[in-house]
Amino acid sequence: METIFTQLSEEQLTTLMRKAVRAEIQNETKAEPPQEFIRGIISLAKFLKVSAPRAQQLKNSGVFPYWQSGRTVLFDPAKVREAMQNVKTGKVRK
Repeated sequence: METIFTQLSEEQLTTLMRKAVRAEIQNETKAEPPQEFIRGIISLAKFLKVSAPRAQQLKNSGVFPYWQSGRTVLFDPAKVREAMQNVKTGKVRK
């Protein structure tokens, strides 16, 4: 591997660094903000547009992953959507 040295003035280096930082900031602002977790069975039922007992059945059957801390149950909306799509197409993974 060949090593190449380039001399930059302080002004050139500063300009180069500013451009790199601006480009990175623009990349971050273009990314979608993370979606909040669905908290609880009632919120899950509203998200899925089903009854609370049906949402509880889906959770208990292992259709989609969830996390529980104490009495609070959390669901990732993206994973719930993916799991429900799999249910509709018959590709349920347990």
